[in-house]
Amino acid sequence: MNEEQSLMIQEYSKNPLQNFAMKDYTVKQHEGNFICWDDIVVYIVIKKNTIENYSFDGNCSNITTAAASFLSEFIIGTPIEDILHRNYQTMIDHGFEVSPRRKRAAVIAILATRNAIHQYLKDGKNDTFDDLIED
Repeated sequence: MNEEQSLMIQEYSKNPLQNFAMKDYTVKQHEGNFICWDDIVVYIVIKKNTIENYSFDGNCSNITTAAASFLSEFIIGTPIEDILHRNYQTMIDHGFEVSPRRKRAAVIAILATRNAIHQYLKDGKNDTFDDLIED
């Protein structure tokens, strides 16, 4: 992680976007990270198979808060099928990269979002961190 990425993480964690428990959502999903004890809930509004709105809350580390906030910048307006292909590489491609030890914190919001979509689709799938992080 370079200095620019570090500053970006600091800014998103201090001034997070969409960091609230949405009341009128289509689906919500809780995910936890037992390694660092992050705990997040994402709330999603889905209309016409597109993410119309997104928010999150929980007991999150600075990196998780920053990543979930950062995710809000490019998830709203996205077809749900596209979200099912998002992973850690997606975060890197958008300029959000962390140390190898913190990759789970960087993707837990994506994981929760993907699993919320699986719940919405009733497809019986449940993604794990391994589905989002390639070693």
